[in-house]
Amino acid sequence: MHILFISWWWPYPANNGSKIRIYNLLRQLSQQYQITLLSFAEPDEATPDQLAHMLSFCNRVEVVPKPTYKSSTLKATLGYLSRWPRSLVDVYSEDMASLVKQVCADGDIQVVIASQLQTMRYLELVSHIAGILEEIEITQFLNQVQEATGQARRLRAQMTLSKSENSLRQLLQRGIAFTVVSEAEKQNMLRFAPPRSDIRVVPNGVDTITNKPDASIVSEPYRIIYTGAVSYQPNYEAVRYFIQEILPLVRAKTPQATFFVTGGTGTIDVSDLATQAGVTFTGYLPSVADAVRESTVMVVPLQAGGGTRLKILEAMALGTPIISTSKGAEGIDVHPERDILIADSPQQMADAIQRLFSDAALRTRLAHAGRTLVEQTYDWGIIAQQLNTLIHDISPSDILVKENL
Repeated sequence: MHILFISWWWPYPANNGSKIRIYNLLRQLSQQYQITLLSFAEPDEATPDQLAHMLSFCNRVEVVPKPTYKSSTLKATLGYLSRWPRSLVDVYSEDMASLVKQVCADGDIQVVIASQLQTMRYLELVSHIAGILEEIEITQFLNQVQEATGQARRLRAQMTLSKSENSLRQLLQRGIAFTVVSEAEKQNMLRFAPPRSDIRVVPNGVDTITNKPDASIVSEPYRIIYTGAVSYQPNYEAVRYFIQEILPLVRAKTPQATFFVTGGTGTIDVSDLATQAGVTFTGYLPSVADAVRESTVMVVPLQAGGGTRLKILEAMALGTPIISTSKGAEGIDVHPERDILIADSPQQMADAIQRLFSDAALRTRLAHAGRTLVEQTYDWGIIAQQLNTLIHDISPSDILVKENL
């Protein structure tokens, strides 16, 4: 079977959550199917070496310059009159549309997978082929409506939500299958989905072979870590909340406690946070694995955002105990006090950190249980099999018969 995969993100190197998901799903699917990848890319991405790497497991790779949404353009302004959200109008690429039609013209493609909302319009170009809209999230638009201040902003947020829901509903009515990363996201989709819609939960995963504990690395006493670029607003809010509300409580009892934040800062000014006692912003790291292994505890003080947290799965795979808010652990089948600690107030999180600082047996127990959880439930091989089941369910029956002969 030949699959066309359309990606909004250039997947390699896999240095953010979406890229990690796309990259690992492609590697897993390529073991069973022929893969043609059509991907958007930034100017500094898709270098010859990176292209060669992707071609080591994809049969064909084509790259299109990635458009940037600019709300002030004429195209975006005219988007107010479109049935599509105006951001999708502005970033629609005729070059990508031509490639999609060209690749599908000879009848060799049996399934099209479009990854993320920005690619969903291309599914309309190949409506005769079975399709999957992968990793869809509507919760972000619901949150924008709830958090909008002022009538004009609330109206724009509501318009974006309504257009997104209407566009997704039309794809579901045409038989396009959807994947989401959590049951909560699925329930938000079912609010507007027509009857008998095919919406599957395919969670995020982790590479448990690459990400594993390393006995030669000894964790630094009293080091706390958070992984994630603060250029993403929920990450910034989580880091600010921890530094301002929680870290002072921790350092009042353990003055030597330190807090490391990995990930790029982009255009975000973190100077006021970086000057706080015990705080270090590392900037972008090619790999955060050793930084996580060297830490006593990973904290996930998230208050907002959707999806599931790859940072939690990765820390579990690496053998570092985790303390998270309920929101931060949303969508992961965790068991509080067995494989994670949950803390939803500053004092609760500070107390949980002190427990881990002082109790080596608790750290070991949480680390072992977390590692077991990801090995048994969240390894990318297991996750990809769930997507593989969906591919088989929507594939033309004659294709499946030929493959089984």
